[in-house]
Amino acid sequence: MKLEVLHPLILIFIPLVVIYVVYMSKYIKTNKLRKKLIVVLRSIILTLMILSLSGISMVWKAQNTTTIFLADTSHSMNQNKDKVESFIKSAVSKKSANDLVGVVSFGEDAVVDSFVSPKNSFAKLEAQANGTYTNIENALTTSLSLMGENTKKRIVLVSDGEENEGKSEKLVPSLKEQGIDFKVYKIKKTLGEDVQVEDISVPQTLRIGQKFNVGVNIKSNVNTSAKIVLFSDTQKKVEQKVQLNKGNNRFVFRDIAENGGFKTYKVIVDADKDSESKNNESSTFTNVKDKPRILVITDKQGEASEIVKMLKASNMDYDIVAAVGAPTTIKSLSKYKSIIMCNVSAENLNDEFLNILESYVKDLGGGLIAVGGNNSYALGGYFKTPLEKVLPVYMDMRGKKEMPDMALNLVIDRSGSMDGAKIDLAKEAAARSLDALREKDEIGVLTFDDSQYWVVERQKAADKKKIRNDIGTIRSGGGTSILPALEEAYQSIKQSNAKIKHIILLTDGQGERNGFDELIDRMNKDNITVSTVSVGQDSDRLLLENIAKRAKGRFYYTDEGTNIPRIFAKEAFMASRTYLNNKEFTPIIQSSHTILQGAGENGLPSLLGYIGASPKNTAKVILKSDEEDPILTVWRYGLGKTVAWNSDMNGKWSANYIGWNKNITLWQNMINWTIENYDDDNVMLEASIKDGKGEIHLTNKNSSEVLNTEAEIITPSMKKLKVNLNPSSPGEYSGEFNLKETGVYIIKAKQLKNGEMVSAAMTGANLPYSPEYKMYNENNSLDLLLKESGGIYISTPDEVFKGKIEDVLGKRYLTEILLIIALILFVLDIALRRLNLPFERIEEKLSKIKKYHVKDKKKIVKSDDKKVKVHENNDINKHHTDESKVNKKVREKGKEQSQKEMLDTTALLKNKKK
Repeated sequence: MKLEVLHPLILIFIPLVVIYVVYMSKYIKTNKLRKKLIVVLRSIILTLMILSLSGISMVWKAQNTTTIFLADTSHSMNQNKDKVESFIKSAVSKKSANDLVGVVSFGEDAVVDSFVSPKNSFAKLEAQANGTYTNIENALTTSLSLMGENTKKRIVLVSDGEENEGKSEKLVPSLKEQGIDFKVYKIKKTLGEDVQVEDISVPQTLRIGQKFNVGVNIKSNVNTSAKIVLFSDTQKKVEQKVQLNKGNNRFVFRDIAENGGFKTYKVIVDADKDSESKNNESSTFTNVKDKPRILVITDKQGEASEIVKMLKASNMDYDIVAAVGAPTTIKSLSKYKSIIMCNVSAENLNDEFLNILESYVKDLGGGLIAVGGNNSYALGGYFKTPLEKVLPVYMDMRGKKEMPDMALNLVIDRSGSMDGAKIDLAKEAAARSLDALREKDEIGVLTFDDSQYWVVERQKAADKKKIRNDIGTIRSGGGTSILPALEEAYQSIKQSNAKIKHIILLTDGQGERNGFDELIDRMNKDNITVSTVSVGQDSDRLLLENIAKRAKGRFYYTDEGTNIPRIFAKEAFMASRTYLNNKEFTPIIQSSHTILQGAGENGLPSLLGYIGASPKNTAKVILKSDEEDPILTVWRYGLGKTVAWNSDMNGKWSANYIGWNKNITLWQNMINWTIENYDDDNVMLEASIKDGKGEIHLTNKNSSEVLNTEAEIITPSMKKLKVNLNPSSPGEYSGEFNLKETGVYIIKAKQLKNGEMVSAAMTGANLPYSPEYKMYNENNSLDLLLKESGGIYISTPDEVFKGKIEDVLGKRYLTEILLIIALILFVLDIALRRLNLPFERIEEKLSKIKKYHVKDKKKIVKSDDKKVKVHENNDINKHHTDESKVNKKVREKGKEQSQKEMLDTTALLKNKKK
C-alpha cells in the first residue's frame, strides 16, 4: 500500500500556510496556552485542506476478482437452458475465496439473476428476460455496471452468439480500458427438422391493373413435402403442394393489382417435417396507386343520395357504408383518400373506427368531410370524441353565441339490476354531461332505488373535480321507484333561476305506471323538459317514451351500455335548443379559398338552416351565417385535411343547393382539396429490417437542398413513433427505429420547407416473427467481439477461473476523510476562541506539574552516581522516619499532660466549693 498524490505541486503551500499562521499569531490577544493551541489547530486544518486539494489517495493491488456470468435466455436458447445452468453451477463451485460471482440473464433486456457475492450458492436461473431478441451489447453494459472499482474483472458469456439486436463491438474500448478478462462459452444452437419462410417480396409500388411477381423464399434443413398458401389481404390466391429440398427453395407466383391502396401479401408454409411453427409465416406490403377512392358513411337511408350523385357525375370511385359498418382497422381505412360523413351520429359509429380516425387523418394524410344535420356535430355526440379533435370546429357554442344559463338534473337508477358495467357507464355519462357544462351552469345528480338520494345537490358546475368525485361514489342496490325521484328532481330544478331547465332520467327497470301526467303538466308549466334513456329489454320503454314525448324531451333506447355517455353528452347540448337554426339566410364569404373557385364568384344560394358550432383558432372559416356562425370551415390536421359543412345535403336545409348548377363544382373542389397530397413519383420511401432495427430510406430526386424530413410510424399495436430522417447524401435521408412488436408497421414520411409540407410518401414494413426463430444466423459479431477485445473461447467450466488477469490497483481517495477531520478541528478552533475555558488555572497546574518534574529531574543523575544517591535518599528517608517517631511521642506526652491538668483543675474546683 502506498500514498499517491494527483497534484503534488499543491503541497508547496503547506509550509507557506504554516508560516503564515505562526506569523499572524502575534495578533492573537490571549494567554500563551490558548494561542499555542489555536496556532496548532489552524496549521493542521489548512494542511488537511491542502492535502485534500492535492488529490491524495491510498493505492493498493486488488486481491479480489469479480466474475459476472452472462446467461443467454433468449428464445433461441430455450432448448439449452439446462446446459447453461449446469455450466455456471459447475464453474462457480471451483472459485477461490477471493472470487466474487454474479449472474445476469439476458435476451432483449438484461436482468440481474444473482448479485455479486463471495458465496457459491448458484442453483438455477430464476430471472426471466424478454427473449424476443438477443442483445449482447445490453448484457455487457449491465455486467460492467455491477463490477466494483477495486477488484479484478472477468466476464463469462454463455450463449449461442446469435446477436440480433444491438452491436456488442461498441463496448470493446470499455472492455480493454477496464482490463476485463473476457471469455465465451458457446453453446451450439439446437436444431430439429425445421422449415422457415425466409422472405416474401413484391414491388413496393404498383399501378392499378399491373401484373407482377410475388417471390417466396423458403429455407429448410430437411427434404420434405409441404403446402404453400398465399393470401392477398384476406383473399386466398394460391394453395399449392411442393417438395422442399435442403437449403433455399424459391417460388414465384403471378398476380394483378386490381384495387388501389395498401395491399398485404402473406405466405404460410405447412411442412410434413417441421419442429418449429413460429417461423412458418411471413408478410409484405405493396402500395397500389390508383385514382382516389372515397368512403361515404351514412346513418339513414337517403341522407347521402345527393353526395353519391355528385361522386358519380365526377367519375370518382367510392364505397358507401352504414355507420355501424365503418372500417375498424387502419389498414382497411388507408385505401380511401377521403371520408364523407352525411349527418352521422357518433352513437352509431363503432369505437374501433373512432379510435383509428385521428391516426388516419394525422398520420396517413387522409381527408374528412363532416356534413351536418340534426343528427350531427353537438347533437350527434361529437363532443370530446376523436371527431371533434380532427374537425376544424368545436361542438359547443363559444363567444357571443354562447348559450344562456342552464340547469341540468340527472336522475339515475341505482337499483340492484344496474350493478357492474351499467352503473359504471352511468357514472361516466354523468361526468360527460358535467364536461359539457360551463362553470355558471348548474348540475344536480339524484340516484334512486326504493328511495332517492342526492349524490350532488343542485349547484354551480364550478368545482368539477369535487363533483366528479361525488359522482364516483354511486353504488347500486335496492328496487326501482321512478315517480318519487322524478318529483324530487322537479322540486329542486324549479327553484333555479337558469333560463334552460332540463332533466335526464335513466333506468333499466320498471316503476310506477300512474301519477306521471300531473307531474309532467307542472313541468310544462314551469318550462322544464325531460329526456329519458331506456337501458336494456327489461326497461319500461313505453312509459319512458311517453314521459319524454309529453315533457318535450327526447327518448333513447340502448341495449349497449357503451352508448350511455354519448347520449348524456348529446342531451346536455340538445337541452339548450340553440344549436338547431331553422331559418333562411345567404352564406357570407369570409375568406377566399380554392374550394370556392368556379362556384362562389357570383354569389351563393340561400340555406334554410344549419347546426351551430364554433371555429377553432387555427381553422379557416370560408362561409359563415348571418349570425357569424361557421358554415364551411377547413384546416390541416397533421398530414391530413378536414372540412366542416354545418348545413346538410339531404334537401331539408340545402334545397336551394341541390338544384344549383354550381353545386357539383363546389363539392368537387371540397373533395379534391381533402385528397390533395404530396405523393410524388420522384420521392421514393423504402423500409427494411436489419439487426433488430427498422431502417427507413427516403430519396428525393427533385431536390438536393436539405429539407426537414421526418417519419411517422404506426406500430402493430397502433402506437405512434416519430423518427427524424437525417441527410446521408444530396437528396437522400435515412433513419432507424426499434422493432418491439411482430406485425405490420405503416410508415409515412414528410418533407417540410419553411414549415410548409412539400412532399410526402408512404410505405410499410413487416416483422413476421422474432429473429430468434430463424434457422441460421450468419452474424459473426461474436467472433469480431473476441478478436477486438482480446477475449477467448473456452470449452469447460475449469477454464473460467484460470489464466492471469491484469492487476487492478485499488484506490481510495482521502479527500472526504481529510475534509471531515478538518471540519471537526475547525469546530474545535471555534470552541477555543468562543468558549470561556479556564486556561489560567490550566496554566497554573501545568506550571506546578512542570516544577515537580524539574525537582524529580534533579534527583536523577548519571548511572555512576546512582547508588550514592539511592543511599542518600535512604538516609533522608530514615531521618524523616525517626523525626516522625519523636514528634509522635511529643504529641502523646502533651496529650497526657493536658488530660492530667484537666483532672487537677476539676479537683481544685471541688475543693473550693467545699
